[in-house]
Amino acid sequence: MYRLIALMLLWVCNQSLAKEFNINISEGLSFHLAKEQIEDIFTRIYGPLDIQPSFHYLPTQRGLQWVDSGRFDAEAGRAANEMSAYTQLIAIPTPLATVRLAVFCLKPELCHISNDSDIITIEGSLITTSFCRRTKLTCHGVKNNVSAFQALTRHHSDQLLATDHFSIGSLCSSGLNKIYMRILPAKGIVIRHYIHKKHQALVPKLDSIIQGMMKSGEFAAFIDRINNGFADCDGEIIKLTNHVPASL
Repeated sequence: MYRLIALMLLWVCNQSLAKEFNINISEGLSFHLAKEQIEDIFTRIYGPLDIQPSFHYLPTQRGLQWVDSGRFDAEAGRAANEMSAYTQLIAIPTPLATVRLAVFCLKPELCHISNDSDIITIEGSLITTSFCRRTKLTCHGVKNNVSAFQALTRHHSDQLLATDHFSIGSLCSSGLNKIYMRILPAKGIVIRHYIHKKHQALVPKLDSIIQGMMKSGEFAAFIDRINNGFADCDGEIIKLTNHVPASL
């Protein structure tokens, strides 16, 4: 009896000593149809390390500050070229994905951008914020992917600027059944997973796990599920060529 009580006390102590591992994900993805898939892929990444992560969806700047300060443990995925200000974060070397900027529109002739355009973007996207600032575009952020696509249907703008993969996971919730997409003629943007430097010892282990998932095709299947999500609700994405110049 005493042995059973001692074992129970030991188990309780171990549970209380177990530390939470908190991963921040961009708030814009909290309304995303791929939300569960994103959480699942990171649960699989951390599973071999006996870490059960908790997921949080904070506005971009606050979320990154919390990870950089050590209040949170990791940032799910960010563009590598936008992270220099967060000096306490370490990138896992193997990229999670490579994305491209794309223009979404309801008519093919509207799928181009110029300095005269009023363009919708998704709040919290460092990639589009940086692009708009660098190219001096007039961009207006909306709260999430669903609102962004709905803004097109309500004619608040003719163009939505977003990434080609992760933005389209919300199309089924937008009320649209067809949309046009023109990928901008710029090089791909690398997305990496980041952890706070207090977890530096995990870097080679996480890198090895991600490499293994890449080689097995698990990550490719994950991206395909997101890209094909609109077809599951009988929607259609029509990809346009770049014969019409982007004006930039």
